[in-house]
Formats: sequence, C-alpha cells, structure tokens
Amino acid sequence: MKNFLIAGLGNPGDKYKNNRHNIGFQIIDTYLTYFSQNKLIDKFDSEYTSINFRENKLHIIKPKTFMNESGKAINKCISFFKIPLENLIVIYDEMDLSPGDVRIKFSGGSAGHNGIKSIINCLGSEKFTRIRIGIGKPINREKINSYVLSNFSNNELNLFNEVKTNIKYIIEDIILEGLPFAMNKFNSKIQ
Repeated sequence: MKNFLIAGLGNPGDKYKNNRHNIGFQIIDTYLTYFSQNKLIDKFDSEYTSINFRENKLHIIKPKTFMNESGKAINKCISFFKIPLENLIVIYDEMDLSPGDVRIKFSGGSAGHNGIKSIINCLGSEKFTRIRIGIGKPINREKINSYVLSNFSNNELNLFNEVKTNIKYIIEDIILEGLPFAMNKFNSKIQ
C-alpha cells in the first residue's frame, strides 16, 4: 500500500472560510464528500483524516498553521508516515491563472506564493505535485493582500463548480495513472 499526502492550503477560522486564498481548503472539503467523509481530527497541526483508496492510503490535511507556515504541518505528516515527496499533492490558489482554471505541475519555485515557499523551506525540496486553482488577480498590484483575503463573487463561485466536480478525477488520475497522464489530460483541456 502506497501512502499519499493531499494537502489543501488556506487559513483556519470562519473569518477566512470563503476567501480566495482558501480555495485549497474548499477543494479538500468537496473532495471528502465523495467519500462521505466529513470527520476531521486535530493532528499534525492540521485538520486530518485518512482514506483507503484502491490499495493506497490517502492522508488528507488542511493545515491550521496559517498559509505562511503551511510547510510545518505538511512536514510533520510527511515525516510521521514517511511519505515520499513525489507522493505529496498540494492544492492551492494561483493568481496567474484565470478564476476556475486548473494546472497540474511537478516541482518548480514558489512563484511568490507564501504557502508554497513555506513548504519548500520546510521540506528542503521543490519536488512535489501542485494542483493550482486559478483565482485571477487584482488590477492594482498594491491590493494583492486584500484581494486574496476577500470572498469570491457569485459569478466566480459558479466557475469553481466544474473544478470541484473534477477534483476527484484529477487526484484519482495522478494516483492511479501517473502525473504525466493527469497533466496531459487536465492541463490541455484549458486553452
């Protein structure tokens, strides 16, 4: 049985629940409904659960360390279960993609995303899988912080329905068919 860690990034607390920056948490919540799993426990400085899936063990977390310290929680879980870094899947918001667009990639820098920067620093490696969910960006670059910490508009929320539907298949394909297959299938769908 292979161990995988699926981590959705965000900030804990009701204040941030519907923020653009919390799309990783929102996606994890949707993903867990496919398994009728909504009971998360407090473990690894995270909300944590695990699921058996086709001879694989999926460890699923929403770090409670706040976005900028996400790496600490992820490192705790990786270390405890001795999960290979290539079996780490991180889901997070991406300003360089239009709202609702999805890109899967392996490795690379943080592109200024503090959650990813924290993970790279704590793990000492960039070699993990990312599922980047587009949230768009503000016209005025000085308003980035307030933009990512603001809620989605109703029109934007509709764009995420397809993402939330597809997340099950994206994760399934990464685990069962491999990263190149999943990247080819889902990255090429979006023009």
